Amino acid sequence: MRKTSWALCAVAAGAAVAVLAVPTITTDSSHGDTTVTSITVNGGRPILLGPDRPATFPVEVQARDGSGIRAVDPIGVWGPNYGVLKVGPMRCTATSAQASTCRGTVTVDPKRKQVFNDEAGTWFVDLKVTANDGDRYVGKTAAGFSLKRAAKLSGSGVPTAVRTGQSVTVKGWLARSFWTDNRYHGYPEGVAYLQFRPAGSNRWTTVGKAVSTVSGTVSATAKVTGPGDFQWYSPGDKWTGDAASAELPVRPS
Repeated sequence: MRKTSWALCAVAAGAAVAVLAVPTITTDSSHGDTTVTSITVNGGRPILLGPDRPATFPVEVQARDGSGIRAVDPIGVWGPNYGVLKVGPMRCTATSAQASTCRGTVTVDPKRKQVFNDEAGTWFVDLKVTANDGDRYVGKTAAGFSLKRAAKLSGSGVPTAVRTGQSVTVKGWLARSFWTDNRYHGYPEGVAYLQFRPAGSNRWTTVGKAVSTVSGTVSATAKVTGPGDFQWYSPGDKWTGDAASAELPVRPS
């Protein structure tokens, strides 16, 4: 087990010990009329974490109780394979006599080995909300959010001299961040779409599709229908962020 910043539940049977997959920051249970009305992480957007730079994202909790909210504490976030990150102090502002909005931030730095590749995916907020009268709300999976490995795409292969109606083979390289060695590496078996946007238009149309090789390369052939731009686009998946290449201009003679 790689992380021990929170207590993890364990059960023993004879000489064998099984570690449960859900970290917990409190053994308390909910009591009274305290409720959480919303939890928002990073404004509702996935966190796309690159290989070597820290990222800081906000956590906002809205809660209410008949007596008012005293605090949101403790609070943390956890993910697959014992991924655990701390949330900074939550500062609460009363929005009425019963309700408060509490905000804090999380910073994750892959260079400090705070996350590993297999911890990308769906993460959860684990928290305790305490009211002024002692009531409380406790949730170990109070809200979910996505922490993904950032991806990047490059493109090449569009010739400078090309004719309308000519077929061209456009190549690319799809990579994603490796939190283990703090570098980008080719992403195998990722889906990428070759898109074209005619000159003067804002709309991209898919003209080809590729699945990346073991080294992350992609390739597709499309017919040049006129001046415009090609680009590669990958929508990502549950564990990997989306990415688009730079525009690849084509100006047929």
